[in-house]
Amino acid sequence: MLFQGPQWHLLTSLAGATLIAVAVSTAGAAINLELRPGDQSVSIGDTVEVGLYVVSDDGANQLTAAMQVILSWNPDHLQLLGNHSDGAVALLTSSFPAGDPYGLNEVVPPQDGDGLFIAFAPLANPVAATPEGTLITTFEFLAMAPAWGTPVDMPDTGGAPPVSTIVFDGTVPNLDVTGT
Repeated sequence: MLFQGPQWHLLTSLAGATLIAVAVSTAGAAINLELRPGDQSVSIGDTVEVGLYVVSDDGANQLTAAMQVILSWNPDHLQLLGNHSDGAVALLTSSFPAGDPYGLNEVVPPQDGDGLFIAFAPLANPVAATPEGTLITTFEFLAMAPAWGTPVDMPDTGGAPPVSTIVFDGTVPNLDVTGT
């Protein structure tokens, strides 16, 4: 959820007697997520690389502290091999967590056509999403069958119970700055 106007917080004293309403200005810009393929055409048996980028939507760098990204693909055509950080920004962690509570990562790496990827910036050192895009990780797939235009997607939600693809702000804790 991206807040578009002031968000009101109610503060109380320890005794609970004083009540103050405070308007808090929240971020208006968003950080977009983009999947960018390394190659446009591959043969059966080739490794397919798809980069995950964070992209600022307002012409200036924006900071992110963490993200969770739902991926989907056709497992009849692509097999997820994992991810790597070659050429990517330095992160505290960048992985498909084992035993996620949403049932997306049945094994690591997931093999059934959907998975949950998480990334955390180093503590007290958020990642800058540039207008050109900052590489977070590269997903590797094995091309298993011919298929023109086999998509790798980022659904808004997935799993059971449902979880969302989300990007967290790098300065305001837990602020959702997910763009497109």
